[in-house]
Amino acid sequence: MELSGKRILVTGVTGTLGLRVAKRLLPEALEVRGLIRNAERFTEFESIGITPVLGDLTDQTSLEKAMDQMDWVVHCAAYLGDDENLAHQSNVEGVIHLATAALDAGARVLHISTTSVYGEPADGHMKESSPLAVDHPAPYIQTKIRSEQILNEYATRGLDVRILRPGAICAEHDSHWGDRQVRRMQEADTVTWVHPDDLVNWVHAENIAEMVVLVLTRGQPGDVYHAVDANIPETDFRMRMIEASGKPYQVPNRAAERPTYATDKIRTLGYRSVRSFEETMVRLVYLFQSPV
Repeated sequence: MELSGKRILVTGVTGTLGLRVAKRLLPEALEVRGLIRNAERFTEFESIGITPVLGDLTDQTSLEKAMDQMDWVVHCAAYLGDDENLAHQSNVEGVIHLATAALDAGARVLHISTTSVYGEPADGHMKESSPLAVDHPAPYIQTKIRSEQILNEYATRGLDVRILRPGAICAEHDSHWGDRQVRRMQEADTVTWVHPDDLVNWVHAENIAEMVVLVLTRGQPGDVYHAVDANIPETDFRMRMIEASGKPYQVPNRAAERPTYATDKIRTLGYRSVRSFEETMVRLVYLFQSPV
C-alpha cells in the first residue's frame, strides 16, 4: 500500500515519538495532521508542514472532527505516569474515544504500545505472542494492556488495527533514555540507578518512525510487532555514559533485569535502521561536554 494520497492523523505530536513520526510521514502522505491540545502551538507545527487540529483524547467530539477524512491514525499519545485516574482517562477512555471515531470515519489505526505490556520480567525471551502481564499493578502497564484489548475488541467490529510495541526509546533530544539520562547523570552526586548486568531493549526514536511507515504500507490488519533494534548490555550503554559523566557510581541493590525481546518480525517487512546504536552513543557521550 502506498501512502501517497492518504491523510494521516498523528496523536502525541508534542512528545518524544509523535513529532518524529509526523515528520517522517510528511513526504509520504497527502496530509499529516497533529492532534494538539494548545492552539497557541499551531504556528509551530504549521511551519513544518503538519496540519494542527485542536483536540483531546478525553473529548470524543474533538476526535470526531480531527478524524474527518482521515485514512489512518497513528496513536503515539499516552499517559506514562503513576496516577491511576489519569492513566485510565488517557490510555483506556481515550483509546475508546479514538477507536470509536476511527471506526465511524473508516480510518485505520496503528497503535504505539510498549514492551512493558509483558510486565517487568527478570529474564526470558519475549516474542510478540508472549502472554501479557494482565494482573500487573502498575497503572501504566495495566492501562496499556487494556488499550490493546480495547482495540482488539474494535477489530472484531471491522476496525483495521496494527500494533507496534517499542522498547526503551532513545534519542539525543527529548528522550528519557537519551539526553535526559545525560542531564540526570550530570546533576547526580552518585549514579545509583544503573545495574551493570541489565539488558536494555534499545530502539532509536527515528527508527520507530521508519517502522511506522513499513507497518502502514506493508503490514496487515491484526499485526503486532516489537519495535526494538537490539538487546543492549548496560556495559555498552549507560555504563559508558557514567564513565563519560565522571560521576561516582554505586551498584543498585536489586537483581539484574535480563529479558530479551525478539527483533526479527519487524525485519520481515524490510526494516533497516537509519540510526545506529554506536552513532547514537557517540552523540550522547558528546553531550557530557555541554554544561547542565
